[in-house]
Amino acid sequence: MRLSEFLVLAWCAVALVVSLRLRLPAPQRMRVITACLGLGAVVRLGAALPPEGLAGVVRNLLPGLYVLAAYRIAGHFFLAPDERLEAWLTRVDHAVLGPAHPEHWLRGQPWLLGLLELAYLSVYPMLPLGMWAAWSAGGHAAVDRYWQLVFPAEATSYLALAWLQARPPRALEPWTRDLQARSAIRVANEFVLSQGSHLMNTIPSGHAAGAVAVALAVASLGAPAAPVFAVLATVICVATVVGRYHFLVDTVLGAVVAAAWWGLWRAWGGH
Repeated sequence: MRLSEFLVLAWCAVALVVSLRLRLPAPQRMRVITACLGLGAVVRLGAALPPEGLAGVVRNLLPGLYVLAAYRIAGHFFLAPDERLEAWLTRVDHAVLGPAHPEHWLRGQPWLLGLLELAYLSVYPMLPLGMWAAWSAGGHAAVDRYWQLVFPAEATSYLALAWLQARPPRALEPWTRDLQARSAIRVANEFVLSQGSHLMNTIPSGHAAGAVAVALAVASLGAPAAPVFAVLATVICVATVVGRYHFLVDTVLGAVVAAAWWGLWRAWGGH
């Protein structure tokens, strides 16, 4: 079993313990337990795949699905929004951004809105593309090291939903409803979220944590495409705030989580 696969099992164990310690309704607790056991079983099956050929490609890609599974599992921890937390996050955005707050200018910049929405959407293919860049730089061993950073950076952010429960700013700020009329890509993002998201806010931002982790992993593994991933990660982080998918605090914390895991990753030999 690869270390990256073991980390997924470890996350499942932690999520199980959290579900038992929190005062969750019985149906929600059972969904977490069942999903964690199911994910663990899939990881064990994936770990049995040979590293070569088509099976090896599938094994290299599977952790991207484990990330999505962790996100969905964490959604079952949500009970009710913390309105005081939401109010504080909103105040921080207005205090820090001031006149640069998107509410004051974004609706008048449809081209920029479209660009940022495309960047936000690109985080989904970014993970497998980062895996491919890692593989091209160092084969299967580099892929394992890549997921050793990317999975825990994202999954840690998702797990925090057990304690930090809030709605995303786009659900709290009525002016954002106008954005779909100004960008078809905004419509696409909203559709993706309506189909695959639990629609709650993750603090730290999983989008930011994942994008920054991918960029750091690819750069540390010596992939030639590292500058492209660095630029994309930066634009994705900006898009999370400007598009009101996340508060500023969420995105900053997401980048910090990725950097923290990167430091640990380098310490245990991920470079």
